Amino acid sequence: MRRLPPLNALQIFETVARHRSFTRAADHLCLTQGAVSRQIIALEDYYKFPLFKRHAKGLTLTAEGELLLPAVKESFARIEEISLRLTRQRTDLALKVPTCVMRWMLPKIMRFQAEYPDLHVQLTTTWQHDVDFQMEPFDAAIIYGSSPGADVQAVPLFEERLTPVCAPDLLKDKPLAQLADLARHTLLHPTRDHRDWKMWLAKVAEGDAAEVQAVDAEHGPSFDTLDMATNAALQGFGVAISDLALIDEDVAARRLVRPFDTVLKTGWRYYLVYPDSVAHQQKLNLFRDWIAEHWQD
Repeated sequence: MRRLPPLNALQIFETVARHRSFTRAADHLCLTQGAVSRQIIALEDYYKFPLFKRHAKGLTLTAEGELLLPAVKESFARIEEISLRLTRQRTDLALKVPTCVMRWMLPKIMRFQAEYPDLHVQLTTTWQHDVDFQMEPFDAAIIYGSSPGADVQAVPLFEERLTPVCAPDLLKDKPLAQLADLARHTLLHPTRDHRDWKMWLAKVAEGDAAEVQAVDAEHGPSFDTLDMATNAALQGFGVAISDLALIDEDVAARRLVRPFDTVLKTGWRYYLVYPDSVAHQQKLNLFRDWIAEHWQD
């Protein structure tokens, strides 16, 4: 059997290394300075070499201490993360959602909560479109990509379908009667490389290249997310390229209009994903089945 160093002493070692002082570490840990000192001595006895150099003005790590500290920090951080997952209440579901799908996701989460008030969804929004369940403390996530990735269970939600949208008032002075009229408008881009507008215009050009020759997809402000570009369109700042599923309610309420019928299918999708480690949990299965049934609502 492998003999591990005293774990409590390792935790105290990390605190002393952080504060570079037995006194400050003792205050932080609510221990006496002598108790902290004895734990460090015990750890140094275990390793058979000193971990700190004692100076009149404080402490510095020895070369061995410098080598040990990152491993201790990483190990305790990992233990804390796993413990959080294991001890989280069975009625809490930690869900990571990209900000761009919140206008689609939030009404569904609120309806789910109304139907299942004893299951609490802990919602974290992010600009990221992926998740690392090994490093992030989530039960499930909404991701966006050409595939859900490896080592996860996945529920396909909807395929990305892009089309231009704008506020109705924007068209009063500058109608969009034909594609060439886009040249008179500000294009709002959900990505810095402007790829969404470029792809949509390329699709349109397959049918009538002359119509889009004057439209320059390089111009116009860029945003960090599709949601931010869509919000700019809602405020009348220009014409955004957005996803049909994400602007459906705004179009139905006439907050946004679709000036053109052309829709670009990019081949990318949004997925609900979760790791195998939680696939047996009732809370996850309940949420997964509900979302799979109501994703079009």
